[in-house]
Amino acid sequence: MTPTAASNPSTIPSGLRAAIAVLSALIIASSVATIGASFFAEGRPPWALMGFELLTIMAGAFGLATARGRFADGPGLALACVAGTVLAASIFGYLGTTGQIGDWKLHTWLIARATTAALVGLLAAWVVLRRTPGAWLLALRGTVYTAAAIGFVGLLALFDGEIRPSGSTSRFVSHAALSVAAIGAIPICILFAILTLARNSGADEAVPKWMRLLGQLSLPIVAGLLLLVTQGHMTTTLTGGAEIARISLLCALGIVLTGLLCAGVHIIVQAFASCSLPQNDAPLVTPTQGATSS
Repeated sequence: MTPTAASNPSTIPSGLRAAIAVLSALIIASSVATIGASFFAEGRPPWALMGFELLTIMAGAFGLATARGRFADGPGLALACVAGTVLAASIFGYLGTTGQIGDWKLHTWLIARATTAALVGLLAAWVVLRRTPGAWLLALRGTVYTAAAIGFVGLLALFDGEIRPSGSTSRFVSHAALSVAAIGAIPICILFAILTLARNSGADEAVPKWMRLLGQLSLPIVAGLLLLVTQGHMTTTLTGGAEIARISLLCALGIVLTGLLCAGVHIIVQAFASCSLPQNDAPLVTPTQGATSS
């Protein structure tokens, strides 16, 4: 029996189709406007930017085709390719013009493009994760762990460990995004720990409850103490016992972030693997027993 639209997990709901179509149309419209502005700008036309904008238009066309029901065997992968192409083409086009066309600075343009690509990527993830109940919660947990690791490492490597954003527009936005990823993960990890405590443990779970609690509370404890000792200036040298505490907490934070990154990537992979489309000659891939609670 042929599956209906309601039972076929590869079918995209009308609401998602509309969102995909709107974002794809915006991508195409912005590319056309950018090419037009490049022609009328003073000086030599930025051919590199216009070439990448043509790629962006093609990506938007693929997005519209996906919204119309094409690529039914892998709509999530198609949208992921659209998001990646838009992001990469926008970054390379920005670099090809050194961030400016005539008197028009492209910082806001790049931020808007990156935001649009991120929204398309989120829709791609949702198209896949909606196939299996609870998969999006698992992916959210993995994303929080991964974002926390990226956030703290980015702050320490790029912004001298400063929590408060500062600088020009593009620098401020990137600094703020890393700070939100790092600080926002702390209360969410505490929430995960509370949910773990409230949940009944099964005898067949691969990861014991105490081990999950240790992993979920390690970031709030270590990062919270580090921010408290340094007052948000994680790489600023202190004196006496405070300096010893700062260095010790930084070492502990490095260990915690390594574990969170590994766990986050693993959980995200498990979430998407549980949503594989069934085939006639292959069983549906499901998460390893007990992995969803790790």
